[in-house]
Amino acid sequence: MKSKFCLTLPILICLQGILFSQEIRYDKVDFRESPEWAEILVAARQTGKLIFLDGYTTWCRPCKKMDKQVFTQKEVANYFNQKFINVKYDMEKGEGLDLKLRYGISAFPTYLFISGSGEVLHRIVGAYTEGNDFLDYSILADKPGKSFTDLQKRYRSGERNSELIFSYLKALRMAGELEKEKGIVNDYLRLMTAEHFMDASYWGIVKTFLKDPASREFRILMENRNDIGEAIGQDEVDQKIFSVLDGKIVKSMDFNNWNDSKKDDEETVIQLIKNTDFPQRNELLSRALVAQHYRNGDYYDFVAVVDAMINFRLLGNAENQPELFLEYASIINKMVVDEGLLKRALHWVDGIDMNELTLTGKTKYFKVKEALGGKI
Repeated sequence: MKSKFCLTLPILICLQGILFSQEIRYDKVDFRESPEWAEILVAARQTGKLIFLDGYTTWCRPCKKMDKQVFTQKEVANYFNQKFINVKYDMEKGEGLDLKLRYGISAFPTYLFISGSGEVLHRIVGAYTEGNDFLDYSILADKPGKSFTDLQKRYRSGERNSELIFSYLKALRMAGELEKEKGIVNDYLRLMTAEHFMDASYWGIVKTFLKDPASREFRILMENRNDIGEAIGQDEVDQKIFSVLDGKIVKSMDFNNWNDSKKDDEETVIQLIKNTDFPQRNELLSRALVAQHYRNGDYYDFVAVVDAMINFRLLGNAENQPELFLEYASIINKMVVDEGLLKRALHWVDGIDMNELTLTGKTKYFKVKEALGGKI
C-alpha cells in the first residue's frame, strides 16, 4: 500500500493544484503550458471536464493572433476557465511531438476538445478572430449530439435531415476537412429541387455552401429567383446570387486561378448572366467579360468593355469603382505595348477621384499613372 501511495502522489498533487489552488480568471483563458499529459487525463476524469488543447508552434502568426484577440475576451475566458481544463503544447517539442502524431495535427493552430479517456470530441483548425464563431462553436463541444464526433456518428448512422447536414458541414469546415465537406455538399445539393430552395430549413445549406455558379443547383436558383425570393426574402436571395457570381469573377481575374478546364465554366456563367433580369446584371456581365478577355489576352476587347463601363455607367452604384478601374489600368500597363490602349488606360486613371481612394490606393494611383505616362 505504501509503495502504491508513493507512486500516485505526484498525480494527486497535480490534481489538487488543478482543482483547488487557482481562482477562476476572467481576463484571459488560463492555460497550463506543456503539463504532463497523463496528469491532465487523470484531472479530466476526476473533474468530468473536457480538456481544451491548444496545439501551436512558435512561428505560427494565427496562433499568436488568437492569443491576443480571442483568448483575452472576457466571455471566452469566463466560459473556458469554468468548463474546460485548458492546456497549451508546442507541437514541435516535448510531449507536443507525441500529441501531434497521436491526434493527427497537421495545421496550426489546431484546437482539440478531449475527454478524460483521450478521445477527441470536437476539433477546430485555424484562427477565428471575427465575431463569436470560436466561442459559439466551442460551446457545442460538450452538448450531446452537437459535438463534431456526435455529428459524425449521426451522419454515418444514416441521418440526413437538413439540421444535421447543416451542422455537420459546418463542423467539417471548422475542423479543416474541406474535401470531405465539398463531397457531402455536392452529393446533398444534387438531390435538391426548386422546392427545397424555398424551404427555410434547407435554405441555410444553400446560402452557406452553394459556391459554383456553373452548377445545376445555381441554375435552379437563378431560374426560380423570384419564387425563391418570395419564400425566403428577395434581398437575401439576390445577395446570395451576387456573392456567388462576384466570387467567380474575382477568381477569374486572378492569374493563379487560370487553367483551361475553367474556360467552359466561365462561358456558362457569362451566358447565364446575359439571360437574366438580375438587378446587377450589367455590372456582373461587364466585369465577367473583362475577366474573360484578360484570360484570353484580348486586350482590345478588354479596353472596349472598360470604356463601356465608364461611358454607360454599367457598374451603377457598385462599391470600390475607383480601385477597380485602377486595377484594370494596371493590367494594361503590365500587359500592353500599344500606345492607343495605353492612352485609354491613362484616361481611366485621370478620371479617378483621389478622395475616394485609400492610402494604399493613392500610392498605386501615382505608380500606375507615372508608368503609363512614361510609355506614351
